[in-house]
Amino acid sequence: MSSRAQPVQSSSHWIGDKNGGGLIKSSKDIIYIPAEAMKITWGRDPRFWKWTQLPRAKLPKDFPIDESGFGSVAELIQVNWLEAAGSVDLANHMNHLTPMKTYQVIFHIKLKVDAFGWNKSPVTLLLLTPDGRRQKRSEMLDSYRRRGGDVWHEIRGGDFRVPANGTGRVEFGMFDVQNMWWKGGIIFAGVTIRPKLKTTTSFGRALFGKRYK
Repeated sequence: MSSRAQPVQSSSHWIGDKNGGGLIKSSKDIIYIPAEAMKITWGRDPRFWKWTQLPRAKLPKDFPIDESGFGSVAELIQVNWLEAAGSVDLANHMNHLTPMKTYQVIFHIKLKVDAFGWNKSPVTLLLLTPDGRRQKRSEMLDSYRRRGGDVWHEIRGGDFRVPANGTGRVEFGMFDVQNMWWKGGIIFAGVTIRPKLKTTTSFGRALFGKRYK
């Protein structure tokens, strides 16, 4: 784990505070949110999740070099309730973002060769944008497992436009809480927010409920 101060934890869940425990970083046109800065249900219970330190060469290419906190990844052993959520206050990063520019939320995930349970139901990606729009999409992670190889996959979580004044809050999450299928074998490095690719389509609106339904 990182040597930096960790977010206050509660019970068996990993809980990042509203500033990500000071771990959220940004540079020109990109914000980095490591897994440590997010809220992960059962994230402190070793029966379900394991925290692992990776060398820089093994991290997603988007992640910053020589920043503490970005070597710690969350490895899912098994759960039947998947819930990983985070948020970013854009005002803390306004010097690195472009007002009125569209950015996309990317989840960085690797599936191990023995990953299981991801062909039973899709995960849900949810996004609440600064202007109050709610977006929702589903993704079958098993399709990434079948591609093989020890590679990081980029899962699109939605897109939003930075307000003209550069402020506002973005909330995002990855969930599977609708069925009780056991699943495991993924490694979650975190999330990046970066400019939207021209080939990426935006998602429709959906309800962003309290229990992420």
